[in-house]
Amino acid sequence: MRIENLEEKLNSRIVEAYISGLSVIEITRVLNKSSAEHIHNLLRDTGHIDTLKKEGLRRSYGIDDKWETALRKKGYSFPRWCAGWGFDPVKSAQELALGERGDVHEALKRDFPIVYSRMFGEVPPHRKPTIRIHDPHPSVTIMWHPDRNAYVAEMIGDPTINAAGIDLEHALQRFLASIRYDEHIKRLDLIIAQKQSS
Repeated sequence: MRIENLEEKLNSRIVEAYISGLSVIEITRVLNKSSAEHIHNLLRDTGHIDTLKKEGLRRSYGIDDKWETALRKKGYSFPRWCAGWGFDPVKSAQELALGERGDVHEALKRDFPIVYSRMFGEVPPHRKPTIRIHDPHPSVTIMWHPDRNAYVAEMIGDPTINAAGIDLEHALQRFLASIRYDEHIKRLDLIIAQKQSS
């Protein structure tokens, strides 16, 4: 499958995961990404997350420093996190300040379980192991393909995962990107299936 098609398929799976009930941070965690910015922007651009007003972005909400640091590490802000959940930032900050255990607390617990346990004195959850779909060191063949007029890198045992390039190195780089996209798609498929069965 072409790398462009894999990218489109991954984007559609991200939207599907969000619609099925996963948050932006949960999707970021499943994809093992360091920043939530791309996922948030994709969901905003497709109309699934509301665009924030500029004045709301600069405002201080007085949330806990531990949580603000966790959000910042993910390339996120409190107003954007609230938009991802469909919360009003002002009301959410008030709910947290008053200590009311509502939807905002549940969202915080789902997205940042360790930070939540530190903030509210609960036992931190055990970390779940990363789901590996492909071998981290796959066997690959690279050869000239006259029909495609390019070098084609192909996974041994799964020829559907392949990529073409102008030279050997380019074909290998695109192949590694294809594997990464395919792994992300399959991880999201697993999580979506788990979400729908529960």
